Amino acid sequence: MKRFRGKVAFLTGAAGGMGRELTRQLLAAGARLILTDIDNDTVKEAAEQLAGGLPGAPGQILDAFGGDLSTRRGCREVYERCMQVGHDIDILINNAGMINYGYFHEIPEDKYELLMNVNLLAPMRLTHHFLPRMAERKSGQVVFMCSVAGFIPTALGTPYSTSKFGIRGFGMALSRELKKTGVAVSIVYPSWVNTPLLQSPEYGGAGPGKLAGILVENPARVVRQALRGIGKRKLHIYPGMFARTVWYGTKFFPIVSIQAN
Repeated sequence: MKRFRGKVAFLTGAAGGMGRELTRQLLAAGARLILTDIDNDTVKEAAEQLAGGLPGAPGQILDAFGGDLSTRRGCREVYERCMQVGHDIDILINNAGMINYGYFHEIPEDKYELLMNVNLLAPMRLTHHFLPRMAERKSGQVVFMCSVAGFIPTALGTPYSTSKFGIRGFGMALSRELKKTGVAVSIVYPSWVNTPLLQSPEYGGAGPGKLAGILVENPARVVRQALRGIGKRKLHIYPGMFARTVWYGTKFFPIVSIQAN
């Protein structure tokens, strides 16, 4: 974790379950953080709680603010606010995301389009904003919080799985482009993690599902393993036992699909 000491990281989705754990562990590792989430009051409250809960931590929260990543304008405004803090960004962590469960034809159009904007287009837009400066400095890292649903088609979570397949492809292609620039790309593939995201809305007649407890990972453990890989600037990171097992399993026994809930 020493590799994060003094680094400036910009984290989206900072008030969610994974965002809070990322913030907590990055502060403990000595990173300087700029945080954003959809609601200004919520992310500021989360920042105060997390900083207050780690007295003496070597890290620092430089700023926390609300921003709407679902639009082109919102992404631009978030970027501009981040630049006003006055620090070059060493690590961009695209963590914000959402899920909607149900048969695809029963999910309202506006709901799955919002998901695609947040999960796929926002990371692309933010990367487009931050990357020129990183390439100019020949230093930096872009991180995408993906999912096992990004390499295994996930029934009853079709929009989510589609967005994560897109992020995986975008990250891999971007990595090839940046190979000689000094800018690294990392794609993180957690499985189901015990956060409020698991209680996302269900639509239509698919019926509520219940995940087996053994499949649900502890967020602290997942983030710890994810940060270990990010610190080593790995391209593909599979945190958690289930994620690693599924990835290696697909090499020998291709999985046609899994079910989201």
